[in-house]
Amino acid sequence: MTTPHLFPFVRHAYRTPLTIDSAEGCRIRSTDGKEYIDAYAGVASVSVGHCNPRVTARVREQAGRVHHTTMLYRTELLTSYLQQLQDVLPDRLCRHFFVNSGSEAVDFACQTARAHRRKPVILAMSEGFHGGSFLTKSLTGLDAWRPAFGGIDDVLFHPVSSCRNCPDSGCSAGCRHLEPLSVDCAARCLDELEDTLRIHGDRIAAVLVEPVLGVGGILTPPRPFFRRLRTLCDAFEADLIADEVQTGFGRCGTTLFASDLLDLQPDLVCMAKGIANGYPLGLVSATEDAADALKEFLHFSTFGGNPVSLAAADETLRIIVEEQLPGHVARIGARLLEGLVSSLSETPSVQEIRGIGLMIGIELADTLPAATVMERCYERGLLVGIGG
Repeated sequence: MTTPHLFPFVRHAYRTPLTIDSAEGCRIRSTDGKEYIDAYAGVASVSVGHCNPRVTARVREQAGRVHHTTMLYRTELLTSYLQQLQDVLPDRLCRHFFVNSGSEAVDFACQTARAHRRKPVILAMSEGFHGGSFLTKSLTGLDAWRPAFGGIDDVLFHPVSSCRNCPDSGCSAGCRHLEPLSVDCAARCLDELEDTLRIHGDRIAAVLVEPVLGVGGILTPPRPFFRRLRTLCDAFEADLIADEVQTGFGRCGTTLFASDLLDLQPDLVCMAKGIANGYPLGLVSATEDAADALKEFLHFSTFGGNPVSLAAADETLRIIVEEQLPGHVARIGARLLEGLVSSLSETPSVQEIRGIGLMIGIELADTLPAATVMERCYERGLLVGIGG
């Protein structure tokens, strides 16, 4: 079902549309009074709960003080947030630029890498998803999300290395649970990538990867994949870009960013979604070397670092750190994953249950379409999403 006046591709998630009246914490209420648990977290954007009172108070205060300015001018809020952010990022990621969304963050990170390495090509993952702009759709390997009528030429794709399709069944359990694996297993995961870099390395500016491929189906390459990926990027003089738009700000548990959890060590990190608990904001953090390549670059974002969104981001990060939410996510996520495996692993239509922290997916057989399951969850008061 479509909504009048919107583009026809804008469709409701359910046969009977959900019209939201209010939301609080993890719960959403419809205009007809029904309550739902939002397990989709506002499409992976609500990191500290709908209408969090602390975030709401900061937004109201900031909106009454100054609701718009740009990075042409300084504000104390911008300075204090950057310091707070720097305290939780690796020291090497010391330069930052604010945008409005995850798509813009990935776009800008790729521009930075191309300038830094003076090479044109971005190597992305075959089942990755990176946004809705023309460039980020071109970088997206999933056919359903590709641009209309082709994309840019300077993109190569590498098949995703994950335990879901690993030919070595003897190590798959270890991969799935992020346990240390043998060097041989890591080599098998990366042989094809190394061949691509050897053939095209003189043109590849960066390798772009999501630590957990969300829209691609909650796929996580094994830990040695990331360790060797860093080594390969160094060897072939390519930047490593981590798209943490979905995985960042504690969603994968244990650490604030999945890059740290998986030893990814990126040159650039793209953030959005949970950064400001659903308020529009994106950010690219980079090494000094990568950022320095743009010192003569003319670029601007009118709404990037908007003070209202920045106030939401500042309070969101304070809550995440003070309440130690990444550790909580790791504990709750492990319990949820264990419970799902215990309850559903013998169900014929369930192929696999996988995830890290509170990024968890259930892979279904073709005989039971995911859209049908999503609709039935909705009927029972649970909101979930579809990937893969």
